[in-house]
Amino acid sequence: MIAEILSTGDEVMLGDLIDTNSAYLCDRLKQLGIVVSQITARGDDIAAVKETILQISRRADICMVTGGLGPTSDDITAQACASAAGQPLKLHPEAYETMKTYFDRRGFVLTPENEKQAILPADADVLMNTCGTAPGFCFALNQCQFFCMPGVPSEMRQMMETRVVPRITKAFNLTVNLLIRRLTVFGLPESQVGALLKEFDALFPHIRLGFRASFPTIEVKLVFDPTGCCPENQKFFDSSNQLDSFIPDEKKLAAEKYDPRAYVEKAGHWVVRQLGSKVVSLTGLSLEAEVGRLLKQRGQTLAVAESCTGGLISHLITEVPGSSGYFLLSAVTYANAAKIKVLGVAPETLASRGAVHENTALEMARGARQVSGADWAISTTGIAGPGGGPTQKKVGTVCIGLAGPEKADARQYQFTFADRGKNKKIFAAMALEVLRRQLGGVRDEG
Repeated sequence: MIAEILSTGDEVMLGDLIDTNSAYLCDRLKQLGIVVSQITARGDDIAAVKETILQISRRADICMVTGGLGPTSDDITAQACASAAGQPLKLHPEAYETMKTYFDRRGFVLTPENEKQAILPADADVLMNTCGTAPGFCFALNQCQFFCMPGVPSEMRQMMETRVVPRITKAFNLTVNLLIRRLTVFGLPESQVGALLKEFDALFPHIRLGFRASFPTIEVKLVFDPTGCCPENQKFFDSSNQLDSFIPDEKKLAAEKYDPRAYVEKAGHWVVRQLGSKVVSLTGLSLEAEVGRLLKQRGQTLAVAESCTGGLISHLITEVPGSSGYFLLSAVTYANAAKIKVLGVAPETLASRGAVHENTALEMARGARQVSGADWAISTTGIAGPGGGPTQKKVGTVCIGLAGPEKADARQYQFTFADRGKNKKIFAAMALEVLRRQLGGVRDEG
């Protein structure tokens, strides 16, 4: 099946708006076993959108269109679709009534400008919008089914889930989903991850291996498509393939067929064996989410004391749903006076060692733990740049402290980035990694 996405709107073309809709749709279709082959963006130009629709209709089986369904003159998706399909526009009563109900409930007047949103291609089927004003619609042209949805992300996602997915599943008889395994890696550059996994394709020829770098972590993705790898009445895998040695006896279903889930699972184990403790999560969790999972698993709590990271660690932690169950305190003690007053760092330590030192980081972590009553505390103090600190401290230097029930320690780390933003991110990630290793019983490799 060939699937495409058409994103409309001048705001997308001018860079005023990040097209998160296309990313969501790619991911949602992927869950249905459909891989998007092309994403196209067009501005608010009827002729350009019409021509693009005609082109897509001749090469794709399905197309998701977002944007251009609003009440203003630059919302031209319905007109362009009607023109491409050779249909007139008409007021769809069901769409109009849905809009009227939406406005009446909120005490608003349904103006002629808003009525425009219910004027759609004559032969289109209406896709009701349950959380906004703009109805969507779908229609067929040549070999392609088009699904037109609002550009507002919350409205588009709701319509996709409740109106579009059921239609696609039924129309294309979708019964097999992709099998996807995600692993999160920290502490290795992407090139080295690729080098360590260079034998993957030969060992697991039916799985696509992908990498996505999102500094400072890397996602390793394993994608197995049963529809592409296992035609009907064909063996899942050649029994002579060297993969045979990686499949444990208890996972073998028969001499001629393996369980695809066991196959993907075994591939994941091989990746972990190659990358070792650099694998942060076996399920694609972020560093902060994995730390949260381990804390919840142990029934323990956390406090954070930050200097050079300026609250970034605390921000990451609180981005994880449920973090209120284990995160107790954040102290951004940027100035030395704050380190002394809030965390109880000894003035003598700062005078003799300086703010960027293991002893200072250790006292910061101990102070945060004592003030908050948390089981664990981590701290950061360093030089993010671009200007350097004292002559003996280079940009990219960070000291990370850890204080827990049975351990209190601090170490200095050196990174080579000259960019302030990158240094703050890597400092925060390293602090979370130090804690993750301690919580997970993993040897600290530095």
